[in-house]
Amino acid sequence: MIRMNEGDGLPAAGWQTAHMPVLSALAAEDRRVHEIRQHGSGTGDGNDIDRWSDLDVQIVTPQPVSVLEALAARAESRLAPVFASSRGGDTHRCTLRLVLVDLRRIDITAVVPMHCIATPAPGETALAESSPMEELANDFRFDAVVAAVKSARDDMLIGGHLTLQLARHVLVAAMLLRDREVGTTHHRFGGTRWDAWAASLKAAPSPYTRRGITAAIRYYTNALEELLTTWDPQARPDHRPLLSLLDAVDAHASASRS
Repeated sequence: MIRMNEGDGLPAAGWQTAHMPVLSALAAEDRRVHEIRQHGSGTGDGNDIDRWSDLDVQIVTPQPVSVLEALAARAESRLAPVFASSRGGDTHRCTLRLVLVDLRRIDITAVVPMHCIATPAPGETALAESSPMEELANDFRFDAVVAAVKSARDDMLIGGHLTLQLARHVLVAAMLLRDREVGTTHHRFGGTRWDAWAASLKAAPSPYTRRGITAAIRYYTNALEELLTTWDPQARPDHRPLLSLLDAVDAHASASRS
């Protein structure tokens, strides 16, 4: 397990370089992987990598979707459980972005070799989808992590944008609960108890500064947790990785001012 920085819950500096061989070894277990290489900020002299950086990797394979899913499963079993993820693309090029519970972030892009583009491998389909509420909770966690990292780097534009997106996720969760309660996705009028959720979000902090972003993320996380446990009373959402990250961002902001 990667060593964490004492006191802030983040992976130790330089974990990206140290773990590229580990990820390469995991990918090499799949004969469908033709090539794997690091790209992005990690391809230079290393000066562009900091504690907020992810590990960017590209692999070449004729079956990008299934290879990515298999690699994600091995990474989760050998490195750490996945806290949140983002998937996108098609059968020619797709990307899997992982946030592990220890806050390592790994972005893997799989591309089809040029000679295979005209004839996709049989059995390759679009990326699998989970249930609407599970997908929403995952998207919330992923957006929250990226928003926090952006704010740590003083990118208030994207950080604020993604934090406001969290409010939308909360409202969509309330919409899913309303749909389930009334048995339809078609609503001509409001007036149900779920409408109160729109007004409740006005108390959220304004996400236009570092402190504002982290405070707003905490607020929206608490709101979503209430809705998730309403959806499934047995659910036990674990937001500790996200909360650890928010604490680290706040500590970073305090250190920057001193």
